[in-house]
Amino acid sequence: MDITSSNPSPDLTFMGVDREKIPWWPTIDLQDCDGCSGDYDCLKFCPHGVYKPLENSSRIAVENPYNCVVFCQACKKMCPKNAISFPSKRAILDLIKNERAK
Repeated sequence: MDITSSNPSPDLTFMGVDREKIPWWPTIDLQDCDGCSGDYDCLKFCPHGVYKPLENSSRIAVENPYNCVVFCQACKKMCPKNAISFPSKRAILDLIKNERAK
C-alpha cells in the first residue's frame, strides 16, 4: 500500500503522539472486496476521505491512511464481505505508550 499520497498535518497528534507515527488504517482484502457491487459502502460511510475506488475495477483502496481516526473501525462493520481489517488495538496502544515514553 502506498501511504505517501497522504500527508498528515504536522501538528496532528493522537494521545500526544504524532499521527504519522501511528500505523492505524484499514487494509483491504482485494480478493474479498467487490466494491459492494459498485455501491462502495465504506467509501460512502467514511466522512474522512480514507477510501477511493480503484480505476478499472469494482474494488476500493485506501487513499489517505492518515485521515483514518485512530481506533475507529466503523467502516469494517459496514463491509458485507468482511474485506476490511485493522491492526491490533493492543499493538497500537503499546506503540503509543512506547512513543510517549521517549
